[in-house]
Amino acid sequence: MSSTTVKSASRAALPPEIQLLILELLSSDGCSLAQFATVSRQWQTIIERRNFERINLTLWRIPDFGHMTRRNRALVKYIWLSLELSEYDCFTCGARNMNRNGNLLPNRCGADECIIVTAMRDLFLTLSAWEPQGDLKLDISIHSPSDSQHWFKYLTFGPDTLPHSQVTPSQRVDPEHGWNAGILSSAPTELALRNVFAEVLGRPGAIFFNKELECEWWQTLPEVPAVTSMLLRLQNRRRWRPSTLTYMLSRLPRLEEFHYEPWRAWSKGGQNVTDLAYCSLIDSLTSRTLKKLVLFENFDEQYSSCFAHCDDMRAPNFWVGQAVAKASLELEHLSASFIIDAGHFLDAVKSEWNWSHLSSLTLTSQLLNPQENPDRINNMLEAAASTALKMPKLKTLEIWNGRVGLAALLRYQLEGIGRTVLSWKATWKFALQPHVIKAWEAVAHANHSHLLVQEFLDETISVNSHADAINYLELFKVLRPISLQQILAAHEMRREGPLAERRWRHTT
Repeated sequence: MSSTTVKSASRAALPPEIQLLILELLSSDGCSLAQFATVSRQWQTIIERRNFERINLTLWRIPDFGHMTRRNRALVKYIWLSLELSEYDCFTCGARNMNRNGNLLPNRCGADECIIVTAMRDLFLTLSAWEPQGDLKLDISIHSPSDSQHWFKYLTFGPDTLPHSQVTPSQRVDPEHGWNAGILSSAPTELALRNVFAEVLGRPGAIFFNKELECEWWQTLPEVPAVTSMLLRLQNRRRWRPSTLTYMLSRLPRLEEFHYEPWRAWSKGGQNVTDLAYCSLIDSLTSRTLKKLVLFENFDEQYSSCFAHCDDMRAPNFWVGQAVAKASLELEHLSASFIIDAGHFLDAVKSEWNWSHLSSLTLTSQLLNPQENPDRINNMLEAAASTALKMPKLKTLEIWNGRVGLAALLRYQLEGIGRTVLSWKATWKFALQPHVIKAWEAVAHANHSHLLVQEFLDETISVNSHADAINYLELFKVLRPISLQQILAAHEMRREGPLAERRWRHTT
């Protein structure tokens, strides 16, 4: 008997749970498991499931993707398409004065658009051949390697998993870009911010110089019924136009989940145009098979100070709130943070509306702040209870707010048979009025449940960003966990040093 046969027989003699532990240890050690697939048929099955469950794709790997997964398509549950755009230098980022107010180089722009168009075409052509087999999540990211090499050294890019790699201190010594002794002591240029927040496929002179041409191009792509979930995470600082997303999503006829984490626009005019386009995008979702919609419009209160005509916090648009309210009628789960205001959502509700499927609803409201009239807050929370009566399957409703210096949350939670909790948690004093509690008692009674009211106050907690508020309020489903980690990491790096925040705001 050969030594290989003896070793294989020895492994086969091990209990299955021990073999699994061995594989776990090998995997956690960063070891490639492919070489162990020949040990046994059981190991091959386990290793193939691990190797094919999550696929990372680049532009250059797409042509081989179909052949690579032909035998194991049913094992693929998650595809991360990571597109790297062209690198750029300090003239483009605005660190050198001769180009602080200049434009991006046209040839680089054209090359970047070719990368995106080619990748989307090749990916959709490849995936169109896949038969629907359970859930398949498509995660798309676009960035330039240079983004984290100039002003934004705290940016990280990776798949939708935790933990995530962090920036080392040695990378944070770059006085030309404001990094001194590991501390960001000066703000990035407006050009640097506009560069990383540029539109995808939306620049003047681009391949799609008008929406009609772009719409025609998307319609040439085949439908992809295998994809059931789409992720566009906030590490995509480059902005997809909502109209582009409308065309893209139209090619995914079985989409059940959409996680969309755009950044706010950095001017009032730009935000008005974006909000108008949001309405069309959200309206396009109402006739879909969508069950879960998670919207999280990210922002950075420090970035806004770098732009000449930008408010610290943008004002939500009523019509976007109305569009989201209408789209929610057929959903099972909705979370919409900062992109709309809960007050607008509630004001848009019509008397004949009913949410026959909705089990969870999470919204933000700028009314939840210590400077607001308490009566207005209580009236809004009472209106939320009236709307909740139209949601017979509702188990959780949350209305919250968070930014530098404040966090607040009203949560209605059905915790089991006969028990429902209405809780108020905040960093400032506020009292729920009796008429509000009575309104929520009616909701609990409709669910054959008793209402327990709880209030939590912590005026000492430090809230340095909306991410801190999310942690404090335990709202871990309003955005992807890796996205929350990225916000926290960026703010932590910029807070290092006692004067970092103040310097940041006064050096533009």
